[in-house]
Amino acid sequence: MTTPLPMARRSLLLVALAASHAAGQSDVVLPACTSADNTTLLEPYKALLAPCLAAVNQTLTPAGIIANPPLFCASTSCQSLSTAAGAILSKCTPETSVVPGKFCDPACVEAITGWRLNRQQCIKITSTTYGLCYTCKKYLASVSSVVATCQIQDSAAAIRQDVDVLGMVKICDAQTNPTTAPVTTSSESNNTTYIVIGCIAGVVLLGAVVFACLRTKKPRGDVYSSNGQSYRANGSNRHLINSGNNSSNGGGTSGNPSSTAHHMNTRVANDIRFDAELSQFRIPQQEIQNISLLVKGGYGVVFHATFGKQDVAMKQLLPSKAKDSSAIQDFMNEIRLCARLEHPKIVKFVGISWSTLQDLAVLSEFMSNGDVTGLIRKERKRPEGSRLLHWYSDGVFPATKTSIAADTADALVYLHSFQPTVIHRDLKSKNVLLSETWEAKLSDFGISRVTSLEESMTSNIGTIAWIAPEVLTGGRYTEKADIYSFGVLMAELDTLEVPYADMLGKSKENGFSNARLAMMVSEGALQPSFTESMPSELLALARECLSFHDNDRPSAVQLSYRLHKLLQQ
Repeated sequence: MTTPLPMARRSLLLVALAASHAAGQSDVVLPACTSADNTTLLEPYKALLAPCLAAVNQTLTPAGIIANPPLFCASTSCQSLSTAAGAILSKCTPETSVVPGKFCDPACVEAITGWRLNRQQCIKITSTTYGLCYTCKKYLASVSSVVATCQIQDSAAAIRQDVDVLGMVKICDAQTNPTTAPVTTSSESNNTTYIVIGCIAGVVLLGAVVFACLRTKKPRGDVYSSNGQSYRANGSNRHLINSGNNSSNGGGTSGNPSSTAHHMNTRVANDIRFDAELSQFRIPQQEIQNISLLVKGGYGVVFHATFGKQDVAMKQLLPSKAKDSSAIQDFMNEIRLCARLEHPKIVKFVGISWSTLQDLAVLSEFMSNGDVTGLIRKERKRPEGSRLLHWYSDGVFPATKTSIAADTADALVYLHSFQPTVIHRDLKSKNVLLSETWEAKLSDFGISRVTSLEESMTSNIGTIAWIAPEVLTGGRYTEKADIYSFGVLMAELDTLEVPYADMLGKSKENGFSNARLAMMVSEGALQPSFTESMPSELLALARECLSFHDNDRPSAVQLSYRLHKLLQQ
């Protein structure tokens, strides 16, 4: 029996093993390493392995090493380890597996990130998401490219099958190419015919009975959830948003009873309440306790609550927006996306709850240290010599401006790796939240986002300042629009001010307005300012993010890599 590898070694080899199986064979067969090779090549590699794992484990568990190449490659010892592996794999095939030789090349980091994401989406396919079947084939088709790009050792016969992916491919193929039904005998066919006729007759009879009952019974205005539970539109189940009211009206709207019942029973397109996959995340309202208001915005309201022993944030549409079918649809799209996202730098989805369409709520992990905007405001009030938040750690405050930026960049790497790409479109300090341990996580994937350029022009500064030039001109844009917003976020962290606040604060005197600001940004005539004390390497990175042409901006992978490298210094 083969001796199992240590946990850290198995983690480092995860990509190599999976790629080896999916590719089936290596592109180039090299001779086995000789004893001389072991001395000149393998011994230096082994000497670098322990320092690399020790450096990475300070910020990441061994099982997550491959899950985040930028963190691995931010360590100098790990970069040296990968280089040493490359020297081995360029000459011979070692007896024991080694890490990819080009693992820290930007092309490899980007390739592996997308490759792993395709696998993650593939193995989570359910009966309601067969549209993602393409990710399985895309994962398998890209194996050879990943192996070549990253110089992955195509060995390790212990894992020669990615059972999860191949099993899902079979399921997907069965859906798109169903097998021919087995041939039945004449008697079997006749029996089947009689059964079908009997079933149809039974259904017709049952329908007639139900119809007769409904004719003699007054409608209750009930609707039904996907699990068969009924609830009344104007019954005793209250709206969570009216948590203090437990009356029989339960937050129902006033006016004509029939029109109210019709409004409350409206089913929008892609209604998540009837989604079999999402129904498993439904949380009964009575299990949500200790509800208190956190913040109220123009689109929604957020509460602090508890679910079991867990603190959660609960978001709902404002009552005025909950009557708007398009707003409800947008909220449902946000919930659907949040349920799909799973990354340590994105606020965790907990579940959904409702009694009616109008009190639909999404629950997520509670971020006890608020948002970065709040942190910046507190810092701004402190005397300059007494401030706690700096670009690099001084050993006093647990977070730094660079760590917040790096965490946010990691979230963008994940979002931008989806196919099709997920663009956040509303990246700013307000939507970056801080956990109890001051870890930054990205949030808000929907209802607070401005839906049109016209609305942006008439809104406050919280909308305009972070928008990329190509978005302001109404042209086509890509995920690089998020990178521009990231550059504005870095300006916020640096100056502790809202971008352009000094200009717009004097708008009454000089006629400066959101419309004028948008025009100047779209023409490349205006950019956020930075302080003279900002470290030059970070200032250069922020300037690249704010490049007028999106092709000149770095990718999220490049951002993450460079920021984590700076954190290691």
